Amino acid sequence: MLKPIGTIIRFILVLLLLGALFSYAMFQGGFVSWFLFFGFVPILLYSFLMIFYPLSLLKVERHVSRKHMQAGQTLNVNLTIKSPIPFPILFIIVEDQLPRSINYSDTRHFKYQYLRKPESLLNRKMNKTILFPRFRRRVVYSYEVPSIPRGKHHLENVKILTGDFLGLVKKEKVYSVPMDLLVEPREINLNINSEIAHFEEGEQSAYSIKANHTNLVSGVRDYAPGDRVSWLDWKTTAKKQKLVTKEFEQEKHKDLAIVLNVINQDEKDWLAFEACVEVANSIARHSIGDHGRVSFVAIGNQRREVKLDQGRRQLDQLTRFLSEIQLVEEEAPFSLKLLKEGTLISNDRNLVVITHHIDQRLFRSLLQINQQDAKISLIFIKGKHEMTSELRSSFDQLDQHGIIVTWLHEDRLTRKSIEVNT
Repeated sequence: MLKPIGTIIRFILVLLLLGALFSYAMFQGGFVSWFLFFGFVPILLYSFLMIFYPLSLLKVERHVSRKHMQAGQTLNVNLTIKSPIPFPILFIIVEDQLPRSINYSDTRHFKYQYLRKPESLLNRKMNKTILFPRFRRRVVYSYEVPSIPRGKHHLENVKILTGDFLGLVKKEKVYSVPMDLLVEPREINLNINSEIAHFEEGEQSAYSIKANHTNLVSGVRDYAPGDRVSWLDWKTTAKKQKLVTKEFEQEKHKDLAIVLNVINQDEKDWLAFEACVEVANSIARHSIGDHGRVSFVAIGNQRREVKLDQGRRQLDQLTRFLSEIQLVEEEAPFSLKLLKEGTLISNDRNLVVITHHIDQRLFRSLLQINQQDAKISLIFIKGKHEMTSELRSSFDQLDQHGIIVTWLHEDRLTRKSIEVNT
């Protein structure tokens, strides 16, 4: 209702101004008055035409360099505005209204120096400019979104504003140009320590998962180039009159369950949660091939599990899941849900818990799960200002019960390589 009224008012203003100039020329007479009248006629005529020019004639398209990216990369965007008729548009102000999910810059590991004050990263400038199409039927606005953050981003609206020479006529329209971007979490360079390897039979273990154990022989085979001399079975070689090599029992590792806390506790937790996602992603990728069966579990308002025992397909599924995952509100505490998850953990399975929030209830849950003789590792991500004497005492208690604790704060997260104990 207001829009037609505004159009009528502008139309009347243009007519009144044109009538006033004509009256001045008629009564005043002379060259100057008529020159003034005819000089303003084209400007007022343009204002008159602009009133009735429909912005719906314009077509807006958005093209991006990539729709699938990794956090921290630069997104190149081209907005193309097309007009079906060569109408002289003096100027257009173009604004690509990006979603709130892109309102901060992911400067890779450097962003974690703001772990205490994550709001300092919320400084994304508006993608807005002014173009002068004149008689051109096609104009392009190109811009960059540097350091794009992780997430599934839905780009929707583009706002265009234009007007006449005198500012009497202003027209604005929001165009729907939907597009989805998927930005996956970056993979951190992890240095994982203290992994325990197990053999298929027995309970022998070792702290080096890459070690070659040559004391369990499962059979013999013909010699192959590259076999060590110490692997030769001399008795069988003498009998068969050809070189025979011992075959050793293949080493395997415990199954691994990675549990991520997705429950929101504080509005400032989002940056610590980003670190949790990156660490979880890196541990999962690092563990494939080094463990038996690897599964990833996200605990929020519902339980989501991705099993990584079927190769590349599940890894792509995990990448997509971690790209879209966000903190959720949930009344039930993470400690209670983790305790239920602990009942599913068998004795021959490692458990890695990654969380951005910790309390005494979580400590008790970990100690209770630890009674099942499962190997538990806790990775806690929080700023140094969060560490208290009570928290240190609780960490010492977990350590005494054999639970491995890794605390990642600003100083450690901002390094190019992060050391994690699991």
